[in-house]
Amino acid sequence: FFPWPAAPPAYAAKAVVQGGSGKGKPATAYFKPLQAGDVLESTAEHRWICATAATLSFALLVKAAFAASAAALTAAAVLRYVLAAIIGYEFADFGSGVYHWAMDNYGNAKTPVFGRQIEAFQGHHERPWTITHRQTCNNLHQSCIATMPPLAAWLLLVSAPSALIFGAVAMSFIILAQELHKWSHTLPRDALPLAESLQAMGAVIARKNHLAHHRSPFDTNYCIVSGHCNRALDAVGFFPLLERAIHALNGVEPRSWTNQRFDFSDSTEGEELMER
Repeated sequence: FFPWPAAPPAYAAKAVVQGGSGKGKPATAYFKPLQAGDVLESTAEHRWICATAATLSFALLVKAAFAASAAALTAAAVLRYVLAAIIGYEFADFGSGVYHWAMDNYGNAKTPVFGRQIEAFQGHHERPWTITHRQTCNNLHQSCIATMPPLAAWLLLVSAPSALIFGAVAMSFIILAQELHKWSHTLPRDALPLAESLQAMGAVIARKNHLAHHRSPFDTNYCIVSGHCNRALDAVGFFPLLERAIHALNGVEPRSWTNQRFDFSDSTEGEELMER
């Protein structure tokens, strides 16, 4: 239904790495990302970063539980806690969309701080299946780095149960956004049963919903946690409104207007096997 460049199926690439003469060799040896220096495997540093962020998230959830248990557990309080969790989840979806839109449309590989991420987002448009080969901590460590400061601040400075629940849920799913994004690119035959169930329930970003984003000029369906915000944001023209405001302010046109694509011609072709 959606235009999609040909790609080797994820299960085939994984089978090559796991069996035969390729046994024990990293996926990056067979399937090169377009971004120079990028790898698909998790490193020890990635794991430590993710473990630290997970510890902070868990500590925040524990603090929220203790704060809630210390307060009167009335029906109104329970409703507030449930609403805080729902709002936190949808805030993560909205935040993922705003960040995705910004990385897709502005800056370049040399932009301070965000340059590598901007380049990676453009590489994802050219080779969207690469994300399905990424190990989890490799996929999540950048989000973990971004959320650790607010997680620590929330843990130290916030005491209200509802605010703690909101922060814990919002930041946990901001961390997990890229893994939910990966699920939306994974073929049904390769997907985890949990991922398929959550997508079928509409609890996380569904494959069809996200693949609508991967049509040039990549200007809709930016949200990648639940995907629930996409319809409303696109219906009211939220991102085009931001683009017009930015253009009026500084004259910069977003890539959704210019359809500019990054030049990865010097990179190793992603679908070629490096060793056989």
